[in-house]
Amino acid sequence: MAKSSTSIKSLTFIDSELKRVEQCIVRAARESGNLVASRFGGILEISSKGSKTGKDLVTDVDRASQNLIANIMSETCPGHVLLGEEDPPDKKQEASDWMWIVDPIDGTTNYVNSSNIYAISIAALYKGETVAAAIWIPWPNDDGFELMHARKGHGTWIGDSKLHVHPENETGVPATGILSSFPRWMPKAFNINKQLMENQGEIRNGGSACYEQFMVAKGSMQYAITGVASTWDFAAGILLINEAGGKVMRLNSDGLFENFNGWAENYKPDPQTYERLRKWRGLILSGPPRTVDFVAANLSLKQPRLFTRIKMLFNN
Repeated sequence: MAKSSTSIKSLTFIDSELKRVEQCIVRAARESGNLVASRFGGILEISSKGSKTGKDLVTDVDRASQNLIANIMSETCPGHVLLGEEDPPDKKQEASDWMWIVDPIDGTTNYVNSSNIYAISIAALYKGETVAAAIWIPWPNDDGFELMHARKGHGTWIGDSKLHVHPENETGVPATGILSSFPRWMPKAFNINKQLMENQGEIRNGGSACYEQFMVAKGSMQYAITGVASTWDFAAGILLINEAGGKVMRLNSDGLFENFNGWAENYKPDPQTYERLRKWRGLILSGPPRTVDFVAANLSLKQPRLFTRIKMLFNN
């Protein structure tokens, strides 16, 4: 295991250690996927995390999935700390240099309603930067799933196939007939310039941020604007997309999209960092570099008061 003082730039270190962490994450994603798939369409214990019944659902399978991942982390990577969506909201924990950021089922509402658009997402962060990641999704192939994984500097893979984001043209203008995604509320909050309005691609909303990012990294979706969502919705996806040749941007506190690579800035292994990661929220734009630049350049917030409402969701 690398000492915590090792800088991210020297992770070539230790590429053998990073490869081992990636393998542990892949194992956890596969075993969690098997568990979650075995319960799909069956009897579930369902509750709401919020005050409104039917919103922000959680099931016993979400919790079992996170527990399984946590146990594998403890067994294979002692000293790493897990931050998961299903942690108790009042949990107090000190961040560490190595953290696993976990969404045990992203798209729980879909899962509860027997929709196959859901995902399991696991990322290993080193001092706030994602350096290994995996996303598992159900898929109509012989295995019944696809498992995408990456480690920093080594590309994004499904099995023996190296992945690339969707091909882009010289201008970055989204192509007609190719899937794209952005939230249904976007036109209410943003001015969408004519160039983008007439060239959005085929807009689809699936109900799972991690699934969307999987599709972007695979090249099945040309770009996606995803959120506003939490650290565990993006921690794996940003590496998978970057390693597939893509680009990731986040709406910043000035209402502009800027490059986003994670949470390394001012990272300290302390309780405040853990809490910051837990409360973090973001709106993320991802896809091929020129397409991302084109989309970002053709969006602007409509009114300051709308941005004020969005800004309340951001914790830097």
